[in-house]
Amino acid sequence: MSNAAKRILIASLGTRGDVQPYVALANALVQQGAEVTLSTGEGFEDMIEQTGAKARSLPINYQTLLQSEEIQEALFSLKGKIRAAKQNLALQKELTRCLWSITLDEQPDLILFNLKATVVTLAARRLGVPALPTALQPVTAPTAEFPLPLFGIPNLGAYFNRKSYLAGRFLMKAGLASLIKPIKPEAEAEFGMSGALMDGHWPSGGMAPALQAFSRALVPTPEDWGDENIACGYWLTEPDAAYQPPADLQQFLKDGKAPVYLGFGSMPSQDPEKLTATVLESLENTRQRAVLATGWGGLVKEKLSSEMADRLFLIDKAPHSWLFPRCSAVVHHGGAGTTHEALRWGKPSLICPVFGDQPFWGSRVHKIGAGPAPLPQKKLTPEQLTAALKALENPKYQIGAEKAAETMSKEPGSAGTAKMLIGILKTGQKAPS
Repeated sequence: MSNAAKRILIASLGTRGDVQPYVALANALVQQGAEVTLSTGEGFEDMIEQTGAKARSLPINYQTLLQSEEIQEALFSLKGKIRAAKQNLALQKELTRCLWSITLDEQPDLILFNLKATVVTLAARRLGVPALPTALQPVTAPTAEFPLPLFGIPNLGAYFNRKSYLAGRFLMKAGLASLIKPIKPEAEAEFGMSGALMDGHWPSGGMAPALQAFSRALVPTPEDWGDENIACGYWLTEPDAAYQPPADLQQFLKDGKAPVYLGFGSMPSQDPEKLTATVLESLENTRQRAVLATGWGGLVKEKLSSEMADRLFLIDKAPHSWLFPRCSAVVHHGGAGTTHEALRWGKPSLICPVFGDQPFWGSRVHKIGAGPAPLPQKKLTPEQLTAALKALENPKYQIGAEKAAETMSKEPGSAGTAKMLIGILKTGQKAPS
């Protein structure tokens, strides 16, 4: 591969937590001299272009979609999931077609993708360039050590743990089949090639390297993983030195001891009013100072505003990389990004998961001694949350979180991963794990 080849396409579909790590990686790649294009849903253009990368938006806004009635129902019931899948099939086909076209149009020398954007593997085969799968949670590589961390299932033992990944691959392949049907005529020649689309493409044959973008502090590299799995650490955004927080927030932080941060990010709640009441009652019980983030609808802003006391501060949002270092602990939904950001600053966490990989991160935080056992959001009671908030003050969790922070500080992260990828571009050789 030519030394001049340094056009990189990143494709990542999902909410902010699925996009921001790739923005951090794009920034590091730009600093290494690469020409980077990031393709994702609408609403992230400014964030992407501030790094010097180019945004290629797809016709979907995940914030709007998550707040729709059918998607909120899908988060909390099997019936809702089936209905939403049928209703959104046409949209998913359109996204697949757009991503296929964008990839061919950009003519990249290297493609990076998350599992919601596996169609780019077909485009990589057409172009004859590497396409590397990336994962913000350990879902691409089977292991006997724990089951697929997407369905909240318990440890099944070595044999069935590995089988759970095969089941996940089967479901993904089945779901992808109908999405790629419209582009099959254009990609017909590539369909004879072996290998699952989620495994990416390596032009000279063999397995493409898979970038495992999560910390060893939470998931020590499984002994049964092969060399094709590269442990990168999480791709965290560096603090913005130019960020100016609201004056009243700064004053609140100065007026007393470090508060607890409590927010559920992009996750809507099944019953926002009940969750808000639970949070307020628990904080009344513990008498803790707290910063409450409303996010995309997990907490009811109007109810919080009417009941705020001097020790509570309400925000829509604030950069976690600025706010978390100024907090004593973090209570959140358990997205991979928020989980890693809290530990990055050595902050104990309480995770109240909703779905997907969130229960997995909650169990991991507890296992490494960086926070209490997770409390599922839909079953959360004032008594449980009160006890957990008090438990967060136990020094042992601070010690566990600081130990995790030390491990994370030594991992490649976005800068180290970018250097490794530039090495692939220059040499055409797979990087060592």
